[in-house]
Amino acid sequence: EKCPLERGQMKDEPVKIDWSVEGKPDLLLGSGADRWEQALAWAAGLLGAGLILGFALRGEPAWAWWQFLLAGLLAFDVIGGVTANALNSCKRFCHSPASPGDSREARLAKNHLLFTALHVHPLLAAALFGGALWPYGLVWYAALLLGALLLLRLPLYLRRPAAFLLISLALLGNQYLITAPAGFEWLVPALYLKILYGHLVREEPYRA
Repeated sequence: EKCPLERGQMKDEPVKIDWSVEGKPDLLLGSGADRWEQALAWAAGLLGAGLILGFALRGEPAWAWWQFLLAGLLAFDVIGGVTANALNSCKRFCHSPASPGDSREARLAKNHLLFTALHVHPLLAAALFGGALWPYGLVWYAALLLGALLLLRLPLYLRRPAAFLLISLALLGNQYLITAPAGFEWLVPALYLKILYGHLVREEPYRA
């Protein structure tokens, strides 16, 4: 199979929208991810974790070994999740109706509000890396939940632009209003991209 870049994609290329869930669902990659989708998601996670740890090693954080390990795992989950949640396979899986054969984990992934609530990453960063930066964790975690509630109440045609509005506000607030723990300046923008756009916005899942 040729790489999509080698096939000369055209503006009028025919598209195939397919909501059918095939095979055993993958909680990381969704349903029916091809090898290029899989490669993109894994590369994003590994590259993100590597870059964050590299920046941390060159910067100010005097982390213990377990903090480097945890920071790498958080970066893999969040940076990789930005790409994984935007995959057609994830859109297909997370926005298809729950079926009787779904596992408990699959049902959790399709419960958008509960899935959002499990992303306590700002609280972890504040508690384990930020010392006295509890306002950072509490504010950004609460804002994530409120943003998810808002998006889920909007009609579908408004969710994507509203998601990007919330992400833009998070970018500004993270930069100018609330100090992030050293080494975690990237966390809020990436987490909001992963959840508010990647997970919560329903889009057509294309097949190659």
